[in-house]
Amino acid sequence: MTWSTHFNFLALNTLLAYIPIELSFQIQRTKNHSLQIGLAFLWLLFFPNIPYLATDIIHTDLLNLYNNTTGMSVESVRGWGLIFILFLVAFSYINWGFTELFSLAELAKQKLKLRNSVMCLGLCFVSLLSSMGMYAGRFSPRLHSKHFFMEPLRVLEIIFLQWSMKKAELIILFFLLHVGIMGTLYVTRKSKQSSIREN
Repeated sequence: MTWSTHFNFLALNTLLAYIPIELSFQIQRTKNHSLQIGLAFLWLLFFPNIPYLATDIIHTDLLNLYNNTTGMSVESVRGWGLIFILFLVAFSYINWGFTELFSLAELAKQKLKLRNSVMCLGLCFVSLLSSMGMYAGRFSPRLHSKHFFMEPLRVLEIIFLQWSMKKAELIILFFLLHVGIMGTLYVTRKSKQSSIREN
């Protein structure tokens, strides 16, 4: 639907965001421990593509749907339709992807007999790595998932060794986005569980 529009990037970004979701299904399905570890590594590599969808909101500027002079919105059905598609894709995949993140955390907790505090630290660690991946994908030199397979050493150097104050600030901001999403889903899950117990 968006291929021949300003949002042609959305088709690829949606595919990349689906990969970790599919990997999470396979991790939970397989009984082979070695295969689970391999799939978990790939999942961690692709997971940042899910919250990355939230940053695609910057592309709405391309649609020129707001007139700064008059303060009025432009009545463009096509333009608003594209914004709604972007919103639905980002909302759906973020909700779906982070729900699967919780499922994987529960699986790790059961298999490794982890305490809740350790599981929370693990979620924070994944969120930090994901935030660093988001930064590397959004800002110069704008790394892509494929670069990790083509130039792994360069990618690791850019992500872990090249730092600036602005990079640190933005990574903290992205980390807070992860925490906010997980917090929202956690409260929703607890509220559903409480409602079920009461009934």
